Amino acid sequence: MREKSLTIFDFDGTLYPINTYDSEQLLILSAAKERGVLFKKRGNHFIAQDQRGVFDDTSFHQRYEKLVKRATPAMIEEVAELLVSHIGEREKDALLELSHISDLGILTCGTENLAEAFLGKLGIEDSFSFIRGKRLVRNTDGISHLLVDISGPRAKADVVESLRKDYETIIAIGDGPTDIPMIEAADYGMIVAWNKQNRQYPYDTFPSLESAVLHSIDYLESNRRALESAKR
Repeated sequence: MREKSLTIFDFDGTLYPINTYDSEQLLILSAAKERGVLFKKRGNHFIAQDQRGVFDDTSFHQRYEKLVKRATPAMIEEVAELLVSHIGEREKDALLELSHISDLGILTCGTENLAEAFLGKLGIEDSFSFIRGKRLVRNTDGISHLLVDISGPRAKADVVESLRKDYETIIAIGDGPTDIPMIEAADYGMIVAWNKQNRQYPYDTFPSLESAVLHSIDYLESNRRALESAKR
C-alpha cells in the first residue's frame, strides 16, 4: 500500500512562469479593455504599485476587488489561455504522473477562478483535490465580489498544518518569498525558479515545473521503498 501523500503547489509563478504580469494583473488588463481611459490609468497604476510591493494583503484585496468587479467568465478564460501558452505537454504529463501517487492541491494568494480555468485549459482539473485562495463570486447583475480564504502567506502554512491529520507526507512547491511559510510547514519543500538563477533559497531549487514535479515523484517513491524495507 502506498504512503498517503499530498503535493501542494502555489499558482502564480509556480504552475506557470510569470512573464511581466501575473494572472491577477492580466485579469485587470483584460477588464480594462472594456472600460474608459480613466479606468485603464487606474488599472495600470495599481499594477505598477503591486509590482513594487506597495500593498499589504488587505489593501490589495480591496483595490483588486474594485478593479475586477465587472470581469466576465470570458475574460478569465482569456487569461487562462495566455498562461497555458507558456507551458507545454511535458509539464502536464509530469503532473498527471504525480497525481497517480499523490493527491494534488493548490494554495494561492491569487484567484481560484483563474487557477481553475488554467487547469481546465490543461485538461487536468480532475487531478487536483482542492484549490484554495480567493474567489470571485458573480451575481445576477454581472458584478463580482471577493471571498478571501487564503489571506496571505501565513494562511498557507496554517492550511498545511491543518492537513497533517490526513496525510503522512506533505510536499510544498512554490516560487518565492511568499511561499516560504508554506514550504517550512511541509515535510519537504522546493522552489521553481523557471530558469532564473539570480535568487538563492535554502531549498532544492529547479529551473522548471517539470523538473520539480519529477523530483517530487522520485522523493515519494524513495520514501515508499524505505517504508517497505523497514516493514520487512
